[in-house]
Amino acid sequence: MRSAIAFILLFSILLTGFADGIEGPSEPSAAGNYSYEEIDRHALAAPKSAEQSVQSLAAYLIEPAENDREKARAIFRWICENIDYDLESYFTGRIGSTNSTDVLESRSSVCSGYSDLFSSLAREAGLEAIKIAGYGKGYSYRPGENFTGPYNHAWNAVKINGSWYLLDATWGAGYLGSDGYVRWFDDHYFLTPPSQFIFDHLPDDERWQLLDRPVSKEEYERLVYVESDFFCLGLELGERNGSIDARSEVNVSVYAPEDVVMMASLESESESLEGGAFCQRDGERYDILARFPEAGRYTLKAFAKRKDDPGNYNSVLQYVINASSGDDRGFPATFGRFNEAGAYLFSPLNGSLLAGESYHFKVRVPGASEVAVVCGSEWSRLAADGERFEGKVPGTEGDAGIFASFGGEKWEGMVRYIGMQSI
Repeated sequence: MRSAIAFILLFSILLTGFADGIEGPSEPSAAGNYSYEEIDRHALAAPKSAEQSVQSLAAYLIEPAENDREKARAIFRWICENIDYDLESYFTGRIGSTNSTDVLESRSSVCSGYSDLFSSLAREAGLEAIKIAGYGKGYSYRPGENFTGPYNHAWNAVKINGSWYLLDATWGAGYLGSDGYVRWFDDHYFLTPPSQFIFDHLPDDERWQLLDRPVSKEEYERLVYVESDFFCLGLELGERNGSIDARSEVNVSVYAPEDVVMMASLESESESLEGGAFCQRDGERYDILARFPEAGRYTLKAFAKRKDDPGNYNSVLQYVINASSGDDRGFPATFGRFNEAGAYLFSPLNGSLLAGESYHFKVRVPGASEVAVVCGSEWSRLAADGERFEGKVPGTEGDAGIFASFGGEKWEGMVRYIGMQSI
């Protein structure tokens, strides 16, 4: 116990911050790199006098618009900023009027009201738009679920320059979280590419998928659950099937731009499993490994953010894993600098080390000048071969860790192992 406490103190001193496919290459959305700054500013500055009717509001919103795209954007942006989600109706099932006039007056509705208001404003603006009903993988959805019964969501399609595009003002406006409704503008749901939209929207009429090859309901249910940040960060899937049958271990891949860092976690049906998942970059690909302590059903989650973003990692995807056997070895813990440096651990990949056993450490740490394994108070520097460092180190009863120096006297924690007594 004493060596474990010493190890934790050592970390706290040294660390600067320790945490068959249906889609081809993603096509650009209608938005592309189009700047909506001016039209957004106009929409957000709508005076109350313009908000008295659908007609007056539409007239105001499109006043500076130079094309149909900006008309659609102004309407979308105003709705996302000004209409609250009606939580009481959602949770009680007692849905009030979703007529556009009533929604404009109450400033609150469910998805059907959002989409009806968009359609009405678009019509007044001279745009062709329709309301679409279907199944959405929203707040109450859990990966692996099948959809039965009435459709649970509504959104829109709008015609711009002779072509149809998809949008969802409800999800663009915010989301339901553990503390209630959170207003948060999500640009992803404006003119979303159909190959991305299909991951969480299945229309009642397959024509409104806007895909060359429509997806069946069964295929839609099998698709991995991804969130908007997955696409916003430029991530790409290696495995699109969201439900995976495995033995005691699984490895899935996610392709990520160089400036994106990722981490992962594993959950059983009752708790989060420390050491159950391990995530590391290998070139353009992140390998996400999971080990299951016993046979059962698990959820493998991945999180990501820009490397230079000081904020938290955001959830980007979830897989459901059906494990037929167990492996309780787990993985070591990695810390923030590990992924930020683009490090890759070859061995050992077990979360715990036995005292008295000798282990071959091999790790790639780009940019590091030295790498050492610390067991208790013993430092063992690994031999360098370019970006790779390796060597044999005996395990001790105390915890162990891999540290790297990127020049100077400061050492940064990369990986932590739990030390165990010899058997």
